[in-house]
Amino acid sequence: MTTRVRGLVVLDVDGTLFKTETATIPAIESVFAEHGLALPSKTEIRQFFGKPDEEFVAWLDERAPGGRAEAIAAAVWQKERDMVPRTGELYPGARASLAELRRTVAQMAICSNGPEAYVRTVLEAHDLLDFFDLVRWRTEEGPGKPEMVADLLRELRARPAVVVGDREDDVAAARANSIMGIGAAYGYGGRGEVAGADVLIDDVSDLPEAARQLMARAQP
Repeated sequence: MTTRVRGLVVLDVDGTLFKTETATIPAIESVFAEHGLALPSKTEIRQFFGKPDEEFVAWLDERAPGGRAEAIAAAVWQKERDMVPRTGELYPGARASLAELRRTVAQMAICSNGPEAYVRTVLEAHDLLDFFDLVRWRTEEGPGKPEMVADLLRELRARPAVVVGDREDDVAAARANSIMGIGAAYGYGGRGEVAGADVLIDDVSDLPEAARQLMARAQP
C-alpha cells in the first residue's frame, strides 16, 4: 500500500512531460519552407524549447529580416498547435508517473513558459488536465517562473513543495521561493542547466520516487 505524502509538485511541460521536438520541429520546418527561409538545424531549434516566446521572435528577426518575424512566429505557433495532437508525444512513462504522483501527492500544478493556447493544447491533446489543480502559463510580457511559482504557492497550500523542470529557470524558481527542485536532466537543458537542483533524474519514470524522497526528507 502506497503511503500518501502531503505535498505539492509543480511541473514544467516542455522537456519535462512533453517531447517538444515531435511537434515544434516539423512546425518550424514547414513554415520556413513556405516562406522560403533556410532551414535551421534541429539543434538550433531545440535551444528555444521551454524558453519564453520573445527569445524565439528575437531569433527570427535575424533569420527573417524585413519585419517578418512576428508574422512568421504566429504561423509557427499555429502550425505547432496543429501538430501537437497529430505528431506530438509525451516522454515514455510520463502519464504513468503523473498517475502515481496524483495518488501520493496532495496537490499538483503546471508552470510553463508557453502561452495559454499552446499549454492547453498539449494538456488537452494528451488528456493530462485532470491531473492538475492549477495551471500557469506565460502571458505576454508577464512574470517569469519565479513569480509564477510564487503565485501557485499562494493559491495551493500543500507542503512541502517541489518544482520539476529541465531548464535553469525551473531551478531558479525553486530557489527564489525557498522550495526544493528536481532537475529533469533528460530534457532540453541537459544536466548542466539543472545542476543546482536538489535531485537530478534521467528519466521521467524516476520522478515519483524522487519526489517522495525529497518530501519525506522535508517532513517535520
